[in-house]
Amino acid sequence: MSAKIIAVVNQKGGAGKTTLAMLLAGSLAERGKRVLVADADAQNTAVHWAGMGTGFPAEVQDVSGEESKLHKALRKLTDAFDYIVIDSPPAATAPVTASALRAAHLALVPVIPSPLDLWASVRIREAIVLARHKNPQLEARLVVNQMQPNTLLAREVLGMLPEFGIPLLAANLKSRTAYRQCAALGGSIHSLGSRAALAVMEVDALRREVEELLRGR
Repeated sequence: MSAKIIAVVNQKGGAGKTTLAMLLAGSLAERGKRVLVADADAQNTAVHWAGMGTGFPAEVQDVSGEESKLHKALRKLTDAFDYIVIDSPPAATAPVTASALRAAHLALVPVIPSPLDLWASVRIREAIVLARHKNPQLEARLVVNQMQPNTLLAREVLGMLPEFGIPLLAANLKSRTAYRQCAALGGSIHSLGSRAALAVMEVDALRREVEELLRGR
């Protein structure tokens, strides 16, 4: 069976693309899935994350040199994996981002709950709309990252999200030290054990929602 392809995309740097990509890939791999993280960002943060230790459960490859040919390169790998998670660069109009969206079944757009971050994400919405001309089955979801519950700003921004034009994933990632720790140690969130129990619950909820979205695709 061909791999389900998930592109993690946004126009703005610092929105948490690599964190989301690696947490999701790690959770899928911990469930016994064959997972590839395709690091399409020239900064290669995903590659560096996996290189910090010896325990990251998914394979990570640098594909940043593929540019507009990324979708063709990934096509050759789909039989070897159950899921391919693309960590894209912070550039909505870059050829590699367009190629990632052309290949993907699902685009995940991480957003930090602030008006500036939401406004900066408008271009990626336009890129997704454009990508659907060649990939009409492409689904897209916003993922709230670094969520701080029960703050007025968070409530105001969450109230704006329905107007953005991309549905919101029910699961979100809160602002937790555990996410930075697993990056520093080069592992998945599950590798931190009981000290990251709440973070594990968040990531697993996100993974289950993504699996459900992709079921039957």
